Amino acid sequence: MNDNVSEARRALLPGTSHASFAANVSTAVREQLRRAESAALGGRADLGFDILRDTRAGGTPLADDDRIALAEMTSLLTRWGAPGPAPWAFLDELAAACHTPRARGAVFLAQARAARGKSMAEYGTRALFEFTAAGDIGGQALALSRMSFPADAGLSPSYRRELARRALALAKRSGEPWIIALVAGMLAACETYQGRKRAPGRWRQAASLLPADLDAVTGEVAALNYLNWALTCVYFGDYPTALEAVARGRVVGRGPWVNKFAAVEALVRHRTGHLDVAREQAAVARAGTAPGIRELGTAVAAAVTFETARRLPYDDLETVVTVAYATSPPCGATAAATLAYIRHARREPRPARGLPPILRKAREAEHHFGWEDALLALTEIAPDAARDEAAAMSRFWSPSPRAAAIRSVVEGHLAGKRGWAALVEGADALAAMGEPITAGRAYHAAARVAPSPTERTHARDRAAELFTTAGADRSLATLARDRFLHGGLLHVPDNQRHQVNAGLTPRERDVAVLAAQGFTAVEIADRLGITVGTARNYVLNVRRKFGSVPKRRLALVLGMVGDVH
Repeated sequence: MNDNVSEARRALLPGTSHASFAANVSTAVREQLRRAESAALGGRADLGFDILRDTRAGGTPLADDDRIALAEMTSLLTRWGAPGPAPWAFLDELAAACHTPRARGAVFLAQARAARGKSMAEYGTRALFEFTAAGDIGGQALALSRMSFPADAGLSPSYRRELARRALALAKRSGEPWIIALVAGMLAACETYQGRKRAPGRWRQAASLLPADLDAVTGEVAALNYLNWALTCVYFGDYPTALEAVARGRVVGRGPWVNKFAAVEALVRHRTGHLDVAREQAAVARAGTAPGIRELGTAVAAAVTFETARRLPYDDLETVVTVAYATSPPCGATAAATLAYIRHARREPRPARGLPPILRKAREAEHHFGWEDALLALTEIAPDAARDEAAAMSRFWSPSPRAAAIRSVVEGHLAGKRGWAALVEGADALAAMGEPITAGRAYHAAARVAPSPTERTHARDRAAELFTTAGADRSLATLARDRFLHGGLLHVPDNQRHQVNAGLTPRERDVAVLAAQGFTAVEIADRLGITVGTARNYVLNVRRKFGSVPKRRLALVLGMVGDVH
């Protein structure tokens, strides 16, 4: 890892790297910029913005370069968590006060870099108009690249890619390393969402164009490329490279980038079954103030809690999913899948209700990347509803190794008893790339449709091995209680005892515990205040859920061997 970090310090491009259109900032404004940056690095982006606003209102005459510098720092602070609409109004005021097209273009570009969705392309278009009038090639490159970003702006993927390629050609003509690096990242983003195999390589190249010893504004460019390189590798299933990108990015990122890279590492660690580390990194992410990062950390923390906690929290994760999706559509899709699993475990009605809208958004944006977790969860929870969605998404699959594995699992689920081979193929691929929990669930599904007892046992044992290694207690409990696996000797993990989320209702659990301890139906009815007939029905329901297991074996299946005397 040290070799990776030291390599990140060597820039591939010569020349200056300061990411700014402001060439001659006054000494007074430069000092206020330093103060604002220091406040933001200390976690007070709001205070930093107040300093910038006071600088403009202070009565000191400002040149266009001063206005550009204020706009660029405001954009930075907005991305770091400066709250509310005030920064946007401030940026509008700065743009209106500029005297030259180049200055107005620089301010509009600052707004585009902080914007989301359609606003990104709208501000990019304004910036392009001004930079074209000024004859600024570098500015034109950046404006075109913002317009090419795969957001909801109504542009076709092919046209976005054409814009990104034109932008990169202009950026290279400008000779500015930071412009080339930023525009190269935008081209990588286009190719990522189009599902192109070379996208991770594009990100690696874009991330390596700048040195590590950077100011905060320029460090944003390098850190952004490292972050997106890491996320791309996560959804391609290349977890070692994702961690490499995280390590390199931590060298150049300042302020909230600590929390952003923690969020990505948390996602990697959860995927690879290192749940304790995932929980720690998610806590770091949740301490951040940058828009969306807290929610990404919360989503990973919820996924860890789902597998490890005695009881599931009843937090409302819908807002988390919405914000996470706005920050990163792939992360939002993963968060939506986690929410669906939690709702399913709680026995909520229509637990997968949030997944079809996620998939519809991916289709509308023509994303070939990052929605796979949502379709997989829908297939596992509501296979009937998943059939139409899987058919609609069929032309949007990415050629990445992880997408291919998930596709195999999805098709295996939907094939019913004929899905054994596809489920095992997908499970093997996921296990090989180091994703034990997802692979374990696929093996579990394969065991249900295995063509022979031997293959059923093998799939069940492989799932149990992966769940145990990852510490995925809830998935292991579900495996132990599956009625198709009643011939096995799997124990429910200690922290899942007396829990209802892996197969039993609360009343069924109460009855099962008493029956396992040897109480008769009459005694159970007396203890629980129900009729004898109701008690017998509950006992039959419990036994049926565990594959008609005899009453004397309930204690073993429930993991209560040490509790029964």
